Amino acid sequence: MTHDLHASMASAAPAGGAARPFAGALSGLGWQQIAVVLALAVVFALSLSSDLLQAGRDGEMRQWLVGVAGNFLSTLTIAAVMWLPIVMVGNLGPQAAWKRYVALALTIVLTAPLAAALRFAYIQLVYPDPLPLDQYPLMMLRFWTRYAELAALGTLVAEFYRHETRSVEAMHRAEIDRLALDREMAEARLQVLQAQIEPHFLFNTLANVRRLYQTDAARGRSMLDHLMRYLEVALPRMRDNRSTLAGEVTLIESYLEVQRIRMGRRLAFEIDVPAELRPLEVPPMMLLTLVENAIKHGLNPLPEGGSLRVQARRDGGLLCIDVADSGRGFHDTSGGGTGLANIRARLSTLHGEVASLALAENYPRGVTSTLRLPAVNGA
Repeated sequence: MTHDLHASMASAAPAGGAARPFAGALSGLGWQQIAVVLALAVVFALSLSSDLLQAGRDGEMRQWLVGVAGNFLSTLTIAAVMWLPIVMVGNLGPQAAWKRYVALALTIVLTAPLAAALRFAYIQLVYPDPLPLDQYPLMMLRFWTRYAELAALGTLVAEFYRHETRSVEAMHRAEIDRLALDREMAEARLQVLQAQIEPHFLFNTLANVRRLYQTDAARGRSMLDHLMRYLEVALPRMRDNRSTLAGEVTLIESYLEVQRIRMGRRLAFEIDVPAELRPLEVPPMMLLTLVENAIKHGLNPLPEGGSLRVQARRDGGLLCIDVADSGRGFHDTSGGGTGLANIRARLSTLHGEVASLALAENYPRGVTSTLRLPAVNGA
């Protein structure tokens, strides 16, 4: 009768219970376990009482109810006498395997006689006809054996459940550790991807600054100012995992200003980002990669250059950013470069299938890259 309850309770015993004496003696006791014991006590009390229908026919309903109540209270008392010490020993006793089993076995041996004596005393109190003296030892032994068997069975169930619970907890901890490691690796991978800024841009810009200072000092100073502004924004982004659309717009504006000085009339650009969208969160350097890709593969190869337009809009719960150029359009390597592959990898790591990068033909010429992200306020 008692094994379900103390099985549930013993399973909750902490491995380090002995390290904090009496702090977790009844660890795990809750309303669910108490409800289980009450239900089992009711069933056991009914099984020991006379038939309900027969009691009704004989007009002994009151006596039947008294008997059920008495058996119920007796059962609860016996359960507490046996179950509470077992739970306390399971929580506070030795945790090493063989020592734990010896301690639990001794607890069962010592509590079973007390439970048997309580049951025997209840029978002697309730039933008017006393038993012959020569039957006392036999009845005591029978009660002792019955309760010892119940306690042993319950303890075995409790220990099995305890080991299963610990195994599940260990699996959960291992899964949590794995997810934490995956997150750390993902963050490290993102930082590596973010650090892959086109090195030729920096070298070419510095070379242009040196050349312009020899031929047009004003334009050289302007290019150097925009380059400094670009680096002021770009370098911190390489160490950050978060940014806002406003910060990325500042970055690409500086980049495009440098490119416009270098390319001259071959480059025209427009940035259309509403003020209400600028606080939204975007991955660092991602928009810059799309702009770089449009300049490098779309506009720069054409002698006449072209135009570039960056536009942001909201589509339900998504932030959509279009980078459209009037360059040479799709070619053999369109969509397969390292920069675009890095963007797709980062999107998958950060947002799964919610975010995406799509390439489409721009009319009348060029390519439109569309970035779709969850619209999350990053301010």
